[in-house]
Amino acid sequence: MDLSSLAALEASLQTQNIVLDAETLRRVAWAALDQSRPRTVKLTPQARARLSHLTDLRDVFSPADAERVGREFAGEKWLAPDLLAARPWLMSGTPPKKVISDVMHSQWSGLVALLGEFGPWVYAANVADLQILGWLYGELVRAASHAQENGVLNAALSQSEFPSLLSRLEATDYRQPSGVVADLAALESAFWDAAQAQARRDREAWQARRG
Repeated sequence: MDLSSLAALEASLQTQNIVLDAETLRRVAWAALDQSRPRTVKLTPQARARLSHLTDLRDVFSPADAERVGREFAGEKWLAPDLLAARPWLMSGTPPKKVISDVMHSQWSGLVALLGEFGPWVYAANVADLQILGWLYGELVRAASHAQENGVLNAALSQSEFPSLLSRLEATDYRQPSGVVADLAALESAFWDAAQAQARRDREAWQARRG
């Protein structure tokens, strides 16, 4: 089944003699993106303002720190997928309890953070790097909040290389469409590109230090 866009999904279903109305088609598409209950979380103004703010932050300065934080966040669904997506050299399928230790051993000390209540988990070497990732994610949230559902959905479907950040946001009623159009796929790619570039740089620097 072609999930590259809403139109592609509709065409794929029609080849199987499945014809859906627009609303049902969108629900099917969101479910394919692991979002089975879109817009069920009703945000207060305060919660809406926190969507792109730092939610959790832990220092990881030693292997013991990595193990402790890994145990603390072992139940977080997106911790391992997000950290591994930025580090293709690490083994896929690593459990959350172990992933922070693996990241730490590959690039040494850093900060583990959750960017917004529905945002990505990141591992950054320092506060400056964390601020860059936070700003890029904030740009995505701000742009998506003004977009129509079909635009957000198509952007989420078109991006298959990384875990979808747009589909997680869609759990809430954060969107207040205003007619402003932005390239959401490019904004999400910019975040992941920066996360990968930082991780690769830190890995290379750590390998050079170790000889």
